[in-house]
Amino acid sequence: MNYNLWENIIVQERAKLALEKIFRRNAYPPAIIFFGQKGVGKEAHAIAFAQSINCEKQNFQPCGQCERCKRIYNFLSPDIYLIFPTPTSTSEKNLSFKRIERLLEKKKVNPYLKIQLPKANEITIDLIRELRSELVVSTSRNKKTHC
Repeated sequence: MNYNLWENIIVQERAKLALEKIFRRNAYPPAIIFFGQKGVGKEAHAIAFAQSINCEKQNFQPCGQCERCKRIYNFLSPDIYLIFPTPTSTSEKNLSFKRIERLLEKKKVNPYLKIQLPKANEITIDLIRELRSELVVSTSRNKKTHC
């Protein structure tokens, strides 16, 4: 099986060319905003680009075979964070973990699947702070910035 995410999405050529230009220059901005209409593949392109950046072959077109490519494809990479609203009640949060696992399995097949949970309407500031501190530690350990 090939785990190359670029082969699993309908590529927006202008977006891919812009991302490839960033990759070739090896000059990653502190943030990249993926914007556009609903359903054009913003998240899918962001995850595919993360795979390009992290592939052990160091080529924009990821190999889809190395351990890093496989981990990103399976949403198991410690360098990739998907952020989405979560429920606020403890009982709903506990149920959500199982739902998230099932949704991530479905997202492997359909990279356009939007992860939504019932009664989920907020992203806590504590989560953002935790991710920020992890990213600072991660980028200080690695030469490349991860998406």
